[in-house]
Amino acid sequence: MTFTYRPMLPSDIEATLKVRFSTVENAITREELEEDYGITPQSMALDMEAHARGWVCEDAGQIVGFAMGDTDNAEVTVVAVLPSYEGRGIGKTLLGRVQHWLFGEGHEEIWLNANPDPSVRATGFYEKLGWHNTGKLNDEDVVLTRRSD
Repeated sequence: MTFTYRPMLPSDIEATLKVRFSTVENAITREELEEDYGITPQSMALDMEAHARGWVCEDAGQIVGFAMGDTDNAEVTVVAVLPSYEGRGIGKTLLGRVQHWLFGEGHEEIWLNANPDPSVRATGFYEKLGWHNTGKLNDEDVVLTRRSD
C-alpha cells in the first residue's frame, strides 16, 4: 500500500475533520471542538492563511490522516489518523512534517497537549518519538515538548 503525503489545503478541512471525529482515543465531536476550543472550519481556514499549516496522508485519494501546527506559538495542534489506518506509520510521518516545519520557522522548542491517561496510547507514542513530558498540565492534558536536534 502506497500512501501519498502532501500539504493540507483549505479545501481539505471537511475531510480532515471527518478523520478527527472518527478517532477512538481522544474522541471529540464537532460541537465540542467548537465549544471547548473555538475551532470551526472557518477558523481553521483563517488560521491556515495566517499562521497554521498542515499535511495530509491519502490512500487512493481519500484523506486517512492529517497533522497541523501553529507557528505563532510553536504548537503541534493535532495529529489524527483513521482508526483502520493506525499502526502504519502515518501519524509518525505526519508529525515529522509538522515538526520539521515548526523547527524550520525558527522555533528551538515545540510543544503539544496529550492525554495523561496511561491507557491512552498518545503520550507513549510521542515519548517514543523523542517528546518529553513536562509534568505541566494544560486543563486536563499534559504538556509535552521537543527540542530541535
